[in-house]
Formats: sequence, C-alpha cells, structure tokens
Amino acid sequence: MAERSLANRRVLKFALFLFILAACWYLGRVFKVDVSYYQDFLSRYPLALSGLVFVLLYVVTTSFLWFGPKDVLRIASAILFGAYISTVFVWIGEMINAAVMFYLSRILGRAYVQQRFSLKSGELEKMKGDSSFLGVTAWRINPLVPFRLMDLGYGLTQISFSKYFCAILIVSFFRILWLQFILAGIGTILFKDVSAMLDYFLANPAIVRYSGLYFLTVIAVTIFAVAARFFRHRAKE
Repeated sequence: MAERSLANRRVLKFALFLFILAACWYLGRVFKVDVSYYQDFLSRYPLALSGLVFVLLYVVTTSFLWFGPKDVLRIASAILFGAYISTVFVWIGEMINAAVMFYLSRILGRAYVQQRFSLKSGELEKMKGDSSFLGVTAWRINPLVPFRLMDLGYGLTQISFSKYFCAILIVSFFRILWLQFILAGIGTILFKDVSAMLDYFLANPAIVRYSGLYFLTVIAVTIFAVAARFFRHRAKE
C-alpha cells in the first residue's frame, strides 16, 4: 500500500510538471510585449535600481514565458544598457533561471522517470548523455541548445546542482555576451527586417571575427568533450 501511494504521488508530481511546461509554452505564445514599453519603464530609474528591476522582471517572466518576452527583454536591455552591462544583467537572470528549472525538473520529474522506466539511479545519467564537467560545458556553450531545455534535462540526472552550476557559470556569460553585442547593434530592426542582421555583420567586421572565434571555441570544446568521454569509456573497459 505504501509503495502504491508513493507511486501515485510520483505520477501526480510528474503530471504537475508536464502541466507547468505546457503552460509555459502556451503563455509564451500568446503573451505579447513591447520593446519600447520596457525601455521607457526601465529608463525611469537609476542604473543600479533599473538593473535590479530588470533582473527581477527577467526571472519572473522568462521562468514561465519561454517565447517572446525573453527575446524582447534582451533586446530592450541591450539598447538601454549597452552590450556589456546588459550581458551582466541577463547573465544573473539566467543563472537564477537555471536553478529554478533544474530543481523544478528534479523535484517534480526525476522520481517518476526513474520509476516509469525502472531505472537505477546511475542510469538516469545515460539518458542525458555526458554529465561530466566538460560535457556540460560543451552543451551549454552551443548556441543551438536552449538554456531551458538543458536545465530541465540535467535536472533529471544524478549530477549535483553545484557541479552543474559551476560548469555553466562562465560559458553562459560568453554565450550571452555574443548575442547581446548583436542585439545592441541591430535593436528593434530585427523584428521588422531579418536581413538587418546580415547588413549588421557586413558593417561590423569585429563582430564577425568575434563570432568566428566563438564558434571555433564551441567546436574545440565539443571535440575535447567527446574525446574525453571516449577515453573514459576506454579506461573503464
């Protein structure tokens, strides 16, 4: 009876987990925001206070609205604060979000997944791939991997949050910095003309060089992570 009750609680927690994810996706689709509104709102306060307001606003909205608001807030911050300062603010917000998403997944989802697929504790790591420090870094630095999905995915594994947090701390900053530089230069034109990004790159060769260096770093870190994983498996065999 006790085991049945425990299993039912895990199912309910996982159902709540799926409901929250679905609600986040839906709200992000229907919730509309205006860049100029946030610019005007944040410009009313001194930098320290507007930065605090921005981080709180960013965490509250982007923790539950995964489309639209995050991009709009990033653009508004890039235009208002500039590339460097907006990077710091967004980075702080994303680190807080990482904790929220990681523990949301671990508390509500992990027990059910382990029970549903009859997995031993160590086998959950295999579901997400490489949970080594270098492996997490390689996932995080890749601009094609969404922060939210990564935080949720690693919450299902055995990796400790402290190890996960340390692995994503620095690389998240440089990934955000790369994007904030582009957003600060393009601004709201991106919503009206996608080709503006190409024009911006052509007019700013320094950004092209930085982007090239960034992607070379992504490739190098990924190669090192794959090689390290291969040699670890060989050593175990």
